Amino acid sequence: MAAVVALAPLLTACGAEHDPLFVTGTAAKPTLAWRDCPAAKGDGITEAALYEWDDSSTVDDPGRTLWHIKTADGKTLSRRIRLGTAPDGFTTERALTAALDPGTTYALRANMASDDQVSGFLTFRLEQLAAGRVVFDESSTESRAAYDDRDDEEFGCFTE
Repeated sequence: MAAVVALAPLLTACGAEHDPLFVTGTAAKPTLAWRDCPAAKGDGITEAALYEWDDSSTVDDPGRTLWHIKTADGKTLSRRIRLGTAPDGFTTERALTAALDPGTTYALRANMASDDQVSGFLTFRLEQLAAGRVVFDESSTESRAAYDDRDDEEFGCFTE
């Protein structure tokens, strides 16, 4: 079965070639993450949700919500969150109650503290995940080292 990955950049920052949201880890322990921008030290994920994606799904209506968390106080931030968990300072709006299925496509959406208009969105399949690799952008998987070597400006991380 061909891996299906689609990215729909929702960034309002100008000039971003790639969405800074990515998935890493393994099929047993998928983790959502946000690319670290050197100029945004006080930034982080404030809300995240996982959806079951299907043929009728869109970015605006990504499907059935499987898991949803957000900061309790609006100040707590995270750059890495294991799917299905709520880090300290986050509340669970919808708990992940079932194991993820390898044959299903999932969508992730995350919002950042820097601006409630800065958000990320991607779809992925568990079969794309492997230790030392990331899933990002349209059908793109690559080694974490290659991903980290990409220019920060490709992800909207500007040094102004």
